[in-house]
Amino acid sequence: MKRIDFEHHFCAQAYYDMMEKRSDPPYYRKDTDIVTWKGSFLTPQNKIRPLLLDMGEKRIAHMDEIGIDTAIVSCFRGIEFIDGSESIEMSRLTNDALYEMTQKYPGRYLGAASLPVHETAAACYELERCVKELGFVAWHTFSNYGDRAPEDPAYRPIFKKAEELGVYVYLHPNLDNNPRVQEYGFTLAGSAMGFTLDTLITVTKLIMSGIFDEMPKLTIMLGHLGEALPFLIARLDNRVKKVANSPIKCVREPGYYIRNNILVTTSGNMLTEAFLCTRDVLGIDRILMGTDYPHESAEEMVTFLEELPISAIEREAVYYKNAEEKLGIRV
Repeated sequence: MKRIDFEHHFCAQAYYDMMEKRSDPPYYRKDTDIVTWKGSFLTPQNKIRPLLLDMGEKRIAHMDEIGIDTAIVSCFRGIEFIDGSESIEMSRLTNDALYEMTQKYPGRYLGAASLPVHETAAACYELERCVKELGFVAWHTFSNYGDRAPEDPAYRPIFKKAEELGVYVYLHPNLDNNPRVQEYGFTLAGSAMGFTLDTLITVTKLIMSGIFDEMPKLTIMLGHLGEALPFLIARLDNRVKKVANSPIKCVREPGYYIRNNILVTTSGNMLTEAFLCTRDVLGIDRILMGTDYPHESAEEMVTFLEELPISAIEREAVYYKNAEEKLGIRV
């Protein structure tokens, strides 16, 4: 049975080279092998950097060993924090490096574009180049861009371009800006809780802003089995219906868009009950495989999916059928 991994990360050496030249966060220092994101948020790179940089035979062998046929590959965060020509160059170099890997290992890697989001015209141009010239299948973006976030109307043209090109948008978590979780450092502000909080806020604001009424064919993909959205659908619908506010622009209940414009992956959430809740609320046809490699163990995710109490047909849907039927991705 084929397997497609929808959350699989890499980093180009050019990314680290440019980050090393920066004096303002985010920046990288080779002597300490640490990325400074902002303030006290530091992430050592000694373990993760070699894995992010490795896109060659070693990673392919690892994929073969655990049975991943194709990985949709996206870049480590950072570019979205940067403005101007620097972000444009970093995006182009990153996307070109990823394209080289898709060509070296045809069918094994597919690209998700990194974009200079604050330079809207350049971002739209780069996304079109990535899709039409490089064959990429998605735009990989983040739940916030520092003190800015994707729901800002300034970024609408990029979403519109993704809809026009027929590619999905993977909305990946970023460090939460809430000082109440920042107090406990990266652990809480990052993957333990902050990632979900920040992404949940961003996607809910996008829905309520009316983005899917403006762009009915737009598809947004979320990791972690939907960042808690399946658990919250009924409450969102109920409150929007009973407590109307003028800033809320969506013409339907939020649950409609969650069930029709949102896809979710399994990345980073290996709780059987959470998977079954997501399946029961959204349907098995809205769930795709994601491992979050190398930040998470791809082996553990494959084992988790193999041991789920679901049918072979459902497992096949998660592994590759939904990719074919919902996104036209065939490998």
